[in-house]
Amino acid sequence: MSPDLDAVGGPAARPGATAMRELRALKRGGFPSGGPPVRTLLSEIDEVLDLEAAGALLGGAVPLEQLAAAGGFAGQRMALLGSTTMDSLPHLLTAVGVREGVLPRIRLSGFNQWRFEILAGAAELKEFEPGVVACLLDDSAVFEAVTDPLDVAELEERCQAFAEELAQWATAVRESLGGLLVLCTLPLSPLRRDRITDYRSKARLDAVWNRMNAAVADLAAGQPATVVLSHSAIAAHAGTVFGGDRMRHVAAHVFAPEFLKAYAEELVRVVRAGLGRAAKCLLLDLDNTLWGGVVGDDDIGGLKLGGAYPGTAHLELQALARDLMRQGVMLAVVSKNDDQIAREAVATHPEMLLREDSFVRFRANWDPKPDNVRALADELNIGLDAMVFVDDNPVERGLMRRLLPEVATVEMPRDPARYAATLAARGDFNLLELTEEDRDRTELYRARARRAELESTAGNLEDYLRALGSELTVEPAGPLNTARIVQLFGKTNQFNLAGVRYSETEVAQRLAEGTGAFFGARLTDHYGDNGLIAALALREQDDGVWEIENFVLSCRVFSRNVEDALVGLVLRSARKYGARAVTARFRPTPKNARFAAFYPAQGFTPLPTEDGSPSVLFRHDLAVTADLPGSIRITNDEGAFHVR
Repeated sequence: MSPDLDAVGGPAARPGATAMRELRALKRGGFPSGGPPVRTLLSEIDEVLDLEAAGALLGGAVPLEQLAAAGGFAGQRMALLGSTTMDSLPHLLTAVGVREGVLPRIRLSGFNQWRFEILAGAAELKEFEPGVVACLLDDSAVFEAVTDPLDVAELEERCQAFAEELAQWATAVRESLGGLLVLCTLPLSPLRRDRITDYRSKARLDAVWNRMNAAVADLAAGQPATVVLSHSAIAAHAGTVFGGDRMRHVAAHVFAPEFLKAYAEELVRVVRAGLGRAAKCLLLDLDNTLWGGVVGDDDIGGLKLGGAYPGTAHLELQALARDLMRQGVMLAVVSKNDDQIAREAVATHPEMLLREDSFVRFRANWDPKPDNVRALADELNIGLDAMVFVDDNPVERGLMRRLLPEVATVEMPRDPARYAATLAARGDFNLLELTEEDRDRTELYRARARRAELESTAGNLEDYLRALGSELTVEPAGPLNTARIVQLFGKTNQFNLAGVRYSETEVAQRLAEGTGAFFGARLTDHYGDNGLIAALALREQDDGVWEIENFVLSCRVFSRNVEDALVGLVLRSARKYGARAVTARFRPTPKNARFAAFYPAQGFTPLPTEDGSPSVLFRHDLAVTADLPGSIRITNDEGAFHVR
């Protein structure tokens, strides 16, 4: 049968065509079945034009509102600026964003208005209030100020000046719009380079251009709230950078559609990281995934691991998993196997890089894998959308996508030589900045397991909490903890009471102005350091009333009275410093409903709201405050919190 014909002799269906038909049907129905089916369908679309069409289908106020109502998505406003035509990029961003659980609301600046838009004050973008500003430039941004493109000395001077200009422009963006700025290094087009005929000048131009891009990349370290993407890394995934010459002349399309798709995917990873939605746990199959062969059939000695191919490929995947673990990713085994045999292979095979203590959980049994994954999410107290599933078996992958679409299921290639590269390229675990708490996550969850053992033997909850020996320390935001505090505010977990996010730039600015105070809290116990587990934002209103703008607590310390202790300390600090009262707001989300009564339980009373929003405002008059929990030793005094 011809590869262009289907089983009945007609034209073969284009990959993704069926998914597009189902997307259109879901849109006509107002997405009644919620977000996950839409995300699953989008994961089946890989062709750039189909993905762009899907984004156009899902874009616009009505579809986005319908998806938001279906639940399971995080919204983000994004401003796009550039030096070339990028009219397809908003559609690609919409499709990729929805696929990854993000509802992007996008404002695209005019053609080559990136510089003037900001320097003119960015009035329209200010009104839009973007949380992310992304700027994608081609080499015309540099060459438009070059009089002689053959004069390498002039080009060198221009490249040096351009990096400095971009730094000043980035500062103007933060001052005008705030939020997170995403830049990208600039590719040098073949036409620019190839017009130079002597190899000495070509080499000099390459060196000059690379130094300029190195200076642009350095802005990530020198500028707050700034991410710099690598155009070469994006091109490696896309397979190309520049589009066809005809489209460049006809429509000023410089970048290839494949490059824009890969750029959109990388930009969505940045957005997810900024929203605290980076994945936390890698779920790994064993047979034909972490090793070659089936241990129950081939015995431990017959497994292919290390040595020659394909054993080297499986070892490469283990090395990647180990490196992810060192950066805070939790590893867990989810395998259909006899538990004892699987554990023995992990423990005794001489080529294993990962041993049993590399995994926070080890589930080798004959239960359906989605059931095991649900149980793991409950045990680790993380969302299903924080998990990434790797399995060589397409049947197991299909079942996971069907029953647990929130889990990121990696479409593994048939050739194990590509396993590690495929997983690494996805960037599921990418963060804006790696904190010490991230690095220590595996040990934190092991300590949690030891606490669970203690809980099972304690006579009652109070005995258990006292036996833990918990110690709580409040610390103001500073250079060593602000990144983690901002990361906590970005989480959409169950104990995020107001849903207010802050960037590092905003925290630094408000601290300098005295318009806000930000704090973290650290918890230790007999089993180790839980890390920075809480973030609070406070401010003083004009009438002398303190306001808790937001309070976020890590899910790993729920039910240990930490939240009671922290609010109790806020109330005591407010009374010590002469505050008239303390107010706090609860904004309901799909995840935080269980804590709707938290503030009333702390002695706050609800106040009427005038804006008609679903949020509830509470007030505590400080006349009587409850005792602090006796199961926690608090290292600070009653003045731990302050607002100036």
